[in-house]
Amino acid sequence: MDSVNITRFLRQPAVFGVLQGLILFASIVVVREAGVLQPVELEAYDLFLRFRQSEADIEPRVALIAVTEADIQRLGQWPLPDDTLATLIEDLETHDPDVIGLDIYRDLPLPPGTERLEHVLTGNSNIIMVQKFGDAASSGVPPPAVLSGTAQVGFSDLLVDPDGVVRRGLLFLDDGVDTVFSLPLRLALHYLQSRGIQPRPGKSDPSWLRLGEVSLRPFEASDGGYVDADARGYQYLLDYHGGPRPFPVYTLGALLDGHIPPNALRGRVVVVGVEADSVKDDFVTPFRHVGDDAPGVPGSVIHAHATSQLLRAALDGDRPMAVIYDVLEYAWILLWTAAGVVVVLFFKSVGKFIPVAVFGTLLLLMISWLAFVNGLWLPLVPAAIGWISTAALMTAYLSSYESAQRRQIMELFSRQVSEDVANEIWEQREHFLAGGRLAAREVKATVLFSDLENFTPVSEKLGPVRLMEWLNRHMEIMAGLVFEYGGIIDDYYGDAIMADFGVPLQRTTEEEFTEDARRAVDCALAMRAAIAQHNIENEERSLPPVRMRVGICTGDMVVGFLGTAQRMKYTTIGDTVNTAARLESYGKELPPMDPREGACRILISESTATRLDDRYEIESVGQLALKGKSEAVNVFKVVTCSGVTVQDT
Repeated sequence: MDSVNITRFLRQPAVFGVLQGLILFASIVVVREAGVLQPVELEAYDLFLRFRQSEADIEPRVALIAVTEADIQRLGQWPLPDDTLATLIEDLETHDPDVIGLDIYRDLPLPPGTERLEHVLTGNSNIIMVQKFGDAASSGVPPPAVLSGTAQVGFSDLLVDPDGVVRRGLLFLDDGVDTVFSLPLRLALHYLQSRGIQPRPGKSDPSWLRLGEVSLRPFEASDGGYVDADARGYQYLLDYHGGPRPFPVYTLGALLDGHIPPNALRGRVVVVGVEADSVKDDFVTPFRHVGDDAPGVPGSVIHAHATSQLLRAALDGDRPMAVIYDVLEYAWILLWTAAGVVVVLFFKSVGKFIPVAVFGTLLLLMISWLAFVNGLWLPLVPAAIGWISTAALMTAYLSSYESAQRRQIMELFSRQVSEDVANEIWEQREHFLAGGRLAAREVKATVLFSDLENFTPVSEKLGPVRLMEWLNRHMEIMAGLVFEYGGIIDDYYGDAIMADFGVPLQRTTEEEFTEDARRAVDCALAMRAAIAQHNIENEERSLPPVRMRVGICTGDMVVGFLGTAQRMKYTTIGDTVNTAARLESYGKELPPMDPREGACRILISESTATRLDDRYEIESVGQLALKGKSEAVNVFKVVTCSGVTVQDT
C-alpha cells in the first residue's frame, strides 16, 4: 500500500475515530495516573454523597454530647479539670448508655479530682478515652496513664485528603511493634459485644475484618478516584449516611443541668467532643458546601459517623462503598471513549452532536449515580472526559471531512447540474462516495449529444471575440434547457454538448427510466425551438442560419469520474454513449434536413423510442449502419410532441 492510499485509509472517519479514541484513552490514562484528575474525581464523589443524603435518616444508635463555647464560658476554664470530667462521665452513666467515647485528650492530670477521675475510668469498662497515634511530624498524645494498654483506649487520628477533606476512616494503625484500635472501632466492638457479635476473619480473605456478615475490604492506594494515596493502616471509605449531622446532639450544660430527656441516651453509643470556637477541632467533610457545615465539623462528629457505619455494617448489612479493579475501571473508561466515536459515526450528523452529547452525559451520570447509591464507585470524570472529548473531536473531524466531500462533489457537479440537483446529490452522497472516494457505478440512463451545422460561415463573419460571445450565448441557452429538463452537462466539445438524463441521482425503476428518456427528447425539442429563435436573431444580424443535430440513446452505462486528483470530471461511458454520439453525427455530410424538423434533426435509438407515448410523433428511419457498430441499429426520427411547451429563450 503506497503512501497516498495509506493517507486515504487513515482519513476514513471510522479509522480516524478508532485512532483518535485510542490516543485520547491513552492520554486520559496518563493524566489520571499522574493524579491530575484526582481532585475532580473526589469532588464528584462528594457531590454524589451530598445528593444521597436524607435528612430523615436519623441514626438511632449514636448520640453526641457537645462541649460548646457557652459551656466553657460557664465553667470558666479549658481544658476541663479532672473533677469536672469525672462529673460529666458520672452524669452520663446515669442515662445508661451502652458505651461512652470521650474525644478529649487527658494525657496529663488536671487536678483537682485526678484520683476521682481515675476511679471513674477504671470502674466503668464502657468508657473509651482517646490517644493520638501521631506521625512523622508529631510524636502523638498518649491516653490517660491509668488506661494505657487496655481496651478502653482508641486513637482519634483522622485521614485528611490533599484537598483537606476527610473521606476515609481508620480501623487499625501500627508502628511496627504495636497495633492500636481507632475510637470508632472500640465503640462499635463494645456495642456489638453486648449483642453477641464478635469480629471475625473475612469470608473471601481471612486478613479482612468481618462484622456480622459484612467483610470490610481494606482501602488500597488507587481505589476509586484516588491515585497513590496513603493506604497505611486499615482504612475504609466513609459513607456519611444521613447527611452532615444525623445524630441527636445535647450540650454539656444540658447534661449537667439534667435537661436531657429520660431514655434519650439509653443503650446508645455516646460520643463526647468539643464544639467551640476557642478550641480548634474542625475537620472538613464532603458536606462542606452545605449550610451550617462550613467550614468544618468537630472530630467527634466524624467519629460518630464512622461508628455508625460500623454498626450498620454489622447489624443492618450495610456494606462500605465498593470499587472495581483497575483493569475494569479502564475498560469502563475505554467503553465511554469508544461510545463517543461510535455514536457520532452512527448519526453522521453534526447538528445532532449537542443533543446526543447531552443525552450521553446524562446517561453516564444516571448509570454512575445508580451504581453509587447501590454501593459501587465508578470513575465518572475520566469516563465523561473520554465520552465528550471523543464525541466533540469526532464531530469536528466529521464536519471537516464532510465539508471536504461536499466541496469535492460540488466542485465536480456545480457546472454540470442545477443548484437543486447539486444539493440533492449531496443528500444522496452515499451513492457517489465509496470509502471516502468518488465511486463509479453501473446505471441505466439516457444520453443526448448535440452539435451545430453550418457553424463555419458564422465564425468567419463574426471574428474571434464576437464569435466567443455568440457561442457562449448559444451554450448558455442550451445548457439552461438541459438543466430545465433535469439533465446534467456531461461535456462541451467546441460547439457540441453531451448531456445525461438519469444521473447522477440514483434511478431504480422502469417508470424513472422512461421519465428520463422522455425528458431527454423534450429537451431536444426545446433545443429545436431555441435554434429557430436563434436563427431569427442571426437573420437580423445578417448572419447565416445554423442547424443542429441531436442523437439520443437509452441504455446501460457506467457513470463515474475520469481524470486525476488535480483535474477530474463526472462522465458516462459505454456502448449506449457511443450509440448516441453516432446518431448525432450520422449523415452530417447530407443535404439540409426535412422541413418538418426545422433547424434541428433529432435521431433516437429504438431503446428510447419504445419509452415514448402517443404524444410524440416519431418516424422510423430504418436500420442504419453506424460507425463503430458491427450490427445495424434501428433508428427513429422525432418530428414533434404535443406535450412540450417551450419557454421563451
